[in-house]
Amino acid sequence: MYNEFIKFGRILFELGLNNSHSGNLSVRRGNQIYITRHGAMLGHLSVNDIVRTNLSDATRDENASLEIKVHRSIYLARPEVQAIVHSHPPYGIVLSLTHENIKPVDMEGAYYLPEIPVLTTCSVTISSDCVRENLPTLLKKSPAVLVRGHGAFCVGKNLEEATLYSTVLESICRIIYLSKNYR
Repeated sequence: MYNEFIKFGRILFELGLNNSHSGNLSVRRGNQIYITRHGAMLGHLSVNDIVRTNLSDATRDENASLEIKVHRSIYLARPEVQAIVHSHPPYGIVLSLTHENIKPVDMEGAYYLPEIPVLTTCSVTISSDCVRENLPTLLKKSPAVLVRGHGAFCVGKNLEEATLYSTVLESICRIIYLSKNYR
C-alpha cells in the first residue's frame, strides 16, 4: 500500500496537479484511514508521510492532512469508496470559478466523466464543514468533483482509479480551456 501512495503521489506532482506541498491521498482499510500527513510533499512521499487514523472519530488525526474530515465524510457516506485523491489541478480550478457543471467536449473525457459537478456553495473550502457536509452527495453523481476555487476530490476502488479520474478531470478542463481560447 505504501508503494502505491509513493507512486501515485509522484505521478500527480509530475503532471502538475499539485504544487510541492499540496494535495493529499487516502486509502480506507476496514475501520482505518491511511492518509498523507499535513504538509507532505506528494512528489517525494515516504512511509513516514502516511498517517493511520480512524474511520469513526478524530482521536488519531493529529498529523493527518487538514482534509481528513472531508475524506472521512466521503468514506462514511460511500462505503464502496476505498481511495481518495485530492488535487489542485490548475485548469480545473480555473473552470470551477465560472462553472457549476463541467461537460467534456472530447470523447475520451466523456467516456470516463460525462459530467463533473462543481461545489459552489462553500465560502470556506479548505478543510471546511461546508465541504465535509456537501461533497459526499455530489460524489454520488460522479467520481470526480471540483470545489470552486480550491481543487478536485476524486474517488475510486483504489489509488490508481482515483488518480485516473484526477488526471482525466484535468485533461477535460485543459481541453475546454484551450478550445475556448483557440477560437
